[in-house]
Amino acid sequence: MKKLLLLLPVLMLVFVGCPKKQTVANPSNADIVVAADGSGDYEEITEALDAADDGDVIYVGPGTYEEEVEVEKDDITLLGAGPGKTIIDAGGEYAALTLAGDDCTVEGFSLTGGESHGLYVKDGHHDISRCLIYGNDDRGIYLSNMFGTGTAVIEYCTIVDNDVSGIYSIDDPEETEIRFCIIARNERGIVSDEDKGGMTIDYNVLDNQDENFDDVPEGEGNVESAPKFVDPEDGNYKLKKSSPAIDIDGEGHTAGCF
Repeated sequence: MKKLLLLLPVLMLVFVGCPKKQTVANPSNADIVVAADGSGDYEEITEALDAADDGDVIYVGPGTYEEEVEVEKDDITLLGAGPGKTIIDAGGEYAALTLAGDDCTVEGFSLTGGESHGLYVKDGHHDISRCLIYGNDDRGIYLSNMFGTGTAVIEYCTIVDNDVSGIYSIDDPEETEIRFCIIARNERGIVSDEDKGGMTIDYNVLDNQDENFDDVPEGEGNVESAPKFVDPEDGNYKLKKSSPAIDIDGEGHTAGCF
């Protein structure tokens, strides 16, 4: 009986599967804390990144951080207090957030005010989730190949009201996955220079002024319909109860960051 009890946790992992990598639940679990009110280790995200080592977890508390942030190190976890709570505002500089290292995780931010982009993936492969990316003069997310190959897994993001496109990937690489996102109110939705059929694009809501899919594979479970935000003209991108983003896959998953 004792041996059986010891085996139960192992058997549960076999049948349920290993849990997804979890991010920090609160500031006390972070290596570095950024707080706009001065209560953390640093008041600016850039200062925290300068002090960080590869593999560090940085928690960024509520507030608006008026800076252009660039992550050049590897395996950095950058965790905000949540979209609408922790805001990086580029203030008209090139991009609110640039990822130039590798294997970084970004979760829980609003990214806005980029002269070009909200998020610029310059190189490496990264995990992006639960972010609101809006109000940038060019693209919401730009996956580049000019200085390397920028790819990402992009999940549960709301990418709206960017002037040119929601997500632009030059190469359409198979390493990039876009799922459970809302991409709406942009000029175009998901864009690539050529359709190689590489990216995985599944279970997203798309509603843009021009093409929702521009030289990219259309994937499975995508909905081309208005996401039904509560009050987008006033910046409220939460969902009405009738939104097609709710339970988009029939298994309880809701697209978007709210």
